[in-house]
This record gives sequence, C-alpha cells and structure tokens, in this order.
Amino acid sequence: MRDNDIKIDNKFHYNFNYLNNPRLFNDLLLFQLGEIYCDNGASVKSHVHDDFFEITYVISGKGTSYAGIVPTEISKHDIFLSLPNETHEIVSDQADPLRYYFLAFSFKERSQFHEIMYQDKLLKLGARLRVYNSPPMAASFTELISQLESYNEYSALKFELLVKVLCINVTQVFSNIHTQHYTSPLIDSEQTLYYRIINYIDHNLTKIDRLSDIAGELNYNYVYISRVFKKKFGKSIYTYFSDKKLDIAKQLIETSNMTITEIAAYLNYSSIFVFSRVFKNKFGINPSTYRAQKVQK
Repeated sequence: MRDNDIKIDNKFHYNFNYLNNPRLFNDLLLFQLGEIYCDNGASVKSHVHDDFFEITYVISGKGTSYAGIVPTEISKHDIFLSLPNETHEIVSDQADPLRYYFLAFSFKERSQFHEIMYQDKLLKLGARLRVYNSPPMAASFTELISQLESYNEYSALKFELLVKVLCINVTQVFSNIHTQHYTSPLIDSEQTLYYRIINYIDHNLTKIDRLSDIAGELNYNYVYISRVFKKKFGKSIYTYFSDKKLDIAKQLIETSNMTITEIAAYLNYSSIFVFSRVFKNKFGINPSTYRAQKVQK
C-alpha cells in the first residue's frame, strides 16, 4: 500500500495532501501536513513511504509506531522520525487514542538540507532510537499549519524556514548534538522593583519634581524603595537621579543651541542657580565656563 491509499478510522482528520504532486518551497518538497485524532484502537495500515521523511508528533494519547516490523511505543509529546522508503504503520491505543501531527517532506538533491537529512548517521538510526519527547515542539506544528493556511507574501518563506529549523532540531536530537539552553535568571521581587525604579527615572527624568513621587507612582513607601535601591545599586536614588540629569545637561551644553537657562528649565531644576551649583559640584566647573571651553576647542 502506498501513502496516497491510506485510510484510517478517525474522530478528526485535517490534511494538506500533496502526495501526488509535492508542493515546492524553494528546495523544500512538501508531501503532506496535518493532524489526526484516531478512533479508539484504530490503525494506519502498513504502507511504504516514498522518498521522503515523515515526522509524527503526538499531541495526546498513546500507541505504537512501526518501522518495518519494529514497534516503538509513542505517547504525549513524543516525536517519531520515519525514514524514506520505509514501511510504516501506526496503531492507536484502545483506551487512550492517539492524536498527532504529521509532516512529510524532502529536499531537492544536492541542496544543503538534502545533505543534512540524508546523512548516513540518520538513515542508519534504529527505529527505537528515533523517538524523542519534546513538549515545546507542538508549537512548531501549529505554526506550520497556520502558515500553510495563510495567503500573504511572507507565509511561504516562513513555512520553509520553520520546516528547516524543525529539521535542524530533530537532526541535532537524533545525532546527539547537544546545545546549551539559555535560562532566564530568577529575579526576586526586590530586583524587579529596582529595575522598575530605574525604568521610571530614565523615562521621566525631566518630569519628576520630587523623588518621593516615584514611590507613589510605583505604589511603594519611599523609605522602602530607597533602601532597596541602595542595596542593589550601591548608591542612593538621589545620586542616580542627579547623575543622570547632569550627564544629559553636559550633553546638551556640548551639542545643542539651548541656553544654560533653557537647559536648567528643561531638566526641571528649580532655578539656574541650583543647576549651576550641582553642575559645579559634580564636574568642578560651572555650566557657562564649561561651554566656553568647549567652544574654544
């Protein structure tokens, strides 16, 4: 029995079938893609694949996937890789029927991905070594189906790239190529508050009249946020706030045509005298003299 003769008792069957005329996405040939929810105890009868790979991804339930006469138990979140020209059969469990995605594909000869998929190491892999549990992989299949259903200028390209990424992931798994997985560090509540304080100051630098206003905006007591900030940053909120304003003031003096009075007002200083005093305390020179020196250079 060939693939295009397959029938199975099912509760649900959704299929993009291109077995008789594979759909081309550059060097990718798509034979079929879909989802099937088997009846209890149903089976996909023994059939011979054409020259393509098929990835089966179990959404739920359990059953047995045969490669030739070799059975492999499959269950929720399992990936099973079927090889080109291989005899294949799937039997669904009687009590907990299989629901799974399937993707049948190949690549043009002499293309990069043809070489990746048709490497001897993969083609000689025993059936029971071609099963792997991967919960995150489900999202790849839902996205593939979504792209195939879409009709826009990017859907075909995105579909091709998604299949290729899936192939790389599957090949790495079955070739025992391990990658380092980035895990976002755990951030405690104080660390989160610290980032919120910095973010608020950075985005409202010219609008903040009093530092105590920050606490109100973040719904915390000012004494508490001051303690947390000093603990995480090593400096007070006032020091961070003042240094940020003065750094911007310095840039404006160097690069803008604003007067010193306008810069002081823009940065929400109470007066030019207050601005000049804090500027001199930090940089050792008053703003007007600093600008004059820059102009001379």
